[in-house]
Amino acid sequence: MDEVDQWLDWIHRHRDEFDYRYIYFAYLAARVPEPHHGEITMTVHPDGSCLLQAGTGDRGIVLTDGSERARFITHLRRRYCGDRYPSMQAWEEAQHEDFLEEAPWRFGRG
Repeated sequence: MDEVDQWLDWIHRHRDEFDYRYIYFAYLAARVPEPHHGEITMTVHPDGSCLLQAGTGDRGIVLTDGSERARFITHLRRRYCGDRYPSMQAWEEAQHEDFLEEAPWRFGRG
């Protein structure tokens, strides 16, 4: 999972305050291996592997098959939910609340 952690760290560095959205959408995309566009682009290859990319400039990460997608999903849950959140959805909602609280300060509004 070192490669996954490097990719997640890249997202945290390059997607700044919206990093949580990229991570959550990567989680959702890995659960349903269909082509997806938005915060995360998922390209599904004929061999069953898929490439997840977090926007332009991202080399992405390849998940080779269903078992690797399952390990990726489990890793995200462990890394971001731990014992604190019951699900990735709860984690994403908490991150979004934090973002909304900080938005006036970050963007000079309010």
